[in-house]
Amino acid sequence: MLQLILELFTSERIAEDILANPITELIFVILFMTFFLTLVIHLSLFTKLNKIRHYLVTTNQMSIEPLNTIKAQYDRSMQEESIKPETFVQEKFSAWRIFNIPVVNLIKMVQMTVSVFILIGVLGTFIGLTVSLGSINTTGGQLVENVTAVLSGIDVAFYTSIAGMGLSLIMTVLIKVFNTEYMLTDIMLKVESHLEGNQQDGISQLIDVSKAINHSIQHLEETNQQSLTEIEHAFSGFQEYTSGLQQSAKDLTAFNDGLSSNLEKFQELFHHMKDVTDGFGESTSRLNNNFDSLFSYFKKMDGKNERMAKAFENTYERIKEVSEAHMDTLNHFEESVGELKSFTSSIMEEQKSIHDKFESITEKSHDLAEKMGAHNQEFKQVFGADLSAKLTGIITNLGELSKDFDKMGDSISQLPEALDVINRTQAEYKYLLSDRFDELKEFNRTFNRHLKAHSYESQAFERKIQEAAQTYEKLGKQNNELIHDINKTISQMNNTFNQRENQVEASVDVLKNTLTNYVNGLEGILGDKLDKVAGNINESVDMMNAGIKEEFQDIKRLSEDIQQSNSRYIQQMLQDLSREIQGFNRQLNRMGEQGRPNEGQAGTR
Repeated sequence: MLQLILELFTSERIAEDILANPITELIFVILFMTFFLTLVIHLSLFTKLNKIRHYLVTTNQMSIEPLNTIKAQYDRSMQEESIKPETFVQEKFSAWRIFNIPVVNLIKMVQMTVSVFILIGVLGTFIGLTVSLGSINTTGGQLVENVTAVLSGIDVAFYTSIAGMGLSLIMTVLIKVFNTEYMLTDIMLKVESHLEGNQQDGISQLIDVSKAINHSIQHLEETNQQSLTEIEHAFSGFQEYTSGLQQSAKDLTAFNDGLSSNLEKFQELFHHMKDVTDGFGESTSRLNNNFDSLFSYFKKMDGKNERMAKAFENTYERIKEVSEAHMDTLNHFEESVGELKSFTSSIMEEQKSIHDKFESITEKSHDLAEKMGAHNQEFKQVFGADLSAKLTGIITNLGELSKDFDKMGDSISQLPEALDVINRTQAEYKYLLSDRFDELKEFNRTFNRHLKAHSYESQAFERKIQEAAQTYEKLGKQNNELIHDINKTISQMNNTFNQRENQVEASVDVLKNTLTNYVNGLEGILGDKLDKVAGNINESVDMMNAGIKEEFQDIKRLSEDIQQSNSRYIQQMLQDLSREIQGFNRQLNRMGEQGRPNEGQAGTR
């Protein structure tokens, strides 16, 4: 089966030569099996995501798995506490599993196979070169013929690299055409917008409730005015009690005026709270935009890292050609590696400075959370002690007024109907007041939950910053491991070249002695040929050195561009974050300034 696949792209003789080595055959089996398995997983994943996206676009409903489960969990969570739809959707889609593997990890694994194919192909090439060079017979007088026979079969070793790069190219095209990552992001955004639409419906219901409270307050004022009018008509025929009833009516009118003014101030406070909530919503949207830009930056970094990996792979291919070069090439290569080490160390220093900046941002976020807690305590003081004392005084006055009316009912036995009307009016008034006070308490609890939810969002923002710092630390560790592997590979290559050089020198000595003893007459001709061969070798070495210099200059320029873009983007991101934090501080200062005048007016009353 494997030979038939290879014969589709090569000749029968080359396919037999490739499969003659069991290690090369194993590498080709791994390549093709991995490719077909990855292709099946990628297409099945794309089909499932496309089905969910098409259903969501056509019906605008979340009645398909796993969207209905996510919506049900979101509704249950919103009943317990206020949560952010974006964070909830990201958490649930990160935990969503297909083939018992998280979808996000599955997409990353499919994308990772692009590099795995190339690495496996290069590994097979190095194994083939090692086996071929190890089979050179350095003893005897036919060294040149042995080297020529081995070099003629080395081309078979490069077919694994060709196969790996071809499969990698095919997989890259399939990933770009059937873009599962884009489709998953689109589904997440549509689900998030759907959940945010439901949340906006809840806010509109809260506004309707506030309007109903305002309408009830106006109805209460009209009822109080009608009650006063009825009391005045009931006591108009009794002159001896007119003075006392008029004084009671005046006190009740003053009480109603004070209550109406307090209710108007509460209404103004509701409007201020609505403005503050809108401001928090705008700030949250700005933070979401900043996080989107941060995620796009991470994607750009992944692309640049892939380009660097491809550049290193091209460098390894050039190093394979330098395997027949002179010792001068190795010295120049070591100098270039020294420059690469210094460049990587400078990258590590820049990443350390970025980590310090993120720690300072975390400290500022802690300070912001503490300030919000202090403002929350001030709001509790404003709506807690003074308001409860006023309510207690109002209830006490109502109790005293009820006692006065009871005494008046005992003394005025001729007016049972009028007193009955007064008692009913008073009971209705007390019932309406108790409802208003319950609604005010419920508003206080709702506002407290809103502040707690904002505190949780700040903590989530801090956790994301910590995750970004950990990501940069992991990137630094990977760079260190890469440098260590490069050094190890270079040392192994040096040892191998030294051994080959010693063997070649010994063979050359034997060859010189043999030629001196037996072929003195051909010394001039062989000298000319050797000079030509040496000239050709020097020319090839010079060409290889020039190519390697150009490759390392390209790598250096690419690294400098990456470093400059990283510094510019991080500086811009820090400026955006500082502006957002300053906006939060200004909003909190305005809230504190509005709370202090209200507290002063409540104290004067």
